[in-house]
Amino acid sequence: MEAVTTALTTAITEFAGDAMSAIGAIVPVALPIMGAIVVVGIGIKVFRKFAK
Repeated sequence: MEAVTTALTTAITEFAGDAMSAIGAIVPVALPIMGAIVVVGIGIKVFRKFAK
């Protein structure tokens, strides 16, 4: 039973490490894209407000 517990603990720890690495790789790319979407959305709202 101890071998199963050790194997599960190791697998979950490795999965968590891989997930954090993936998130760390994605965040620097995703933040500018999300920022651009927010800026464009605000720009459209401001334009519509002044265009009326």
